[in-house]
Amino acid sequence: MFERYTEHARRVIFFARYEASQFGAPYIEPEHLLLGVLRERASVYFLVPASLTLDGLRRELEATLPRREKTSTSVDLPLSHKAKRILAYGTEEAEKLQAAHIGPQHLLLGMLREETLASAMLRKHGVELEDLRKKLGHGAHVLAGGAEDPEVLAELRKRFSALVEQLTHEIEPAAVYRLRPRDEETE
Repeated sequence: MFERYTEHARRVIFFARYEASQFGAPYIEPEHLLLGVLRERASVYFLVPASLTLDGLRRELEATLPRREKTSTSVDLPLSHKAKRILAYGTEEAEKLQAAHIGPQHLLLGMLREETLASAMLRKHGVELEDLRKKLGHGAHVLAGGAEDPEVLAELRKRFSALVEQLTHEIEPAAVYRLRPRDEETE
């Protein structure tokens, strides 16, 4: 079933299963898929606003969704009907964008097409279906060497600079190892 899914999209589903088990849910719901996408944020970094964080969304969901006793992560949780439709919509979106594989970005598009709590949360943070389609369409043109939209490139540069700034403060200096010359080893 998941042959066309990228490794990142498969990880989204894996994380969604984990999140569903943490909530004690009997099914993987769209909200769990959204949590899975945010756990795999690196693949959708430029598509999801910085205000939409994994911890913040989890707190919102904990206040909204019923909390049951956690289930074992070894239990194979099925997808709910809405989650299945989201995956089907994601496949359609990938085909519309002429993508060979289905990635987390297509799952996001699928989420926005289905009216759920997850889509409402995405919209609340400014993620809209047509805007996301436009970004993905422009991204494909940029990657293909086609027309480069200055607005999209400016946004990419801005977010990349913010990411670099964030990383440089947390990077530890690399350890330096020196090899001793062979004559010193025998002494």
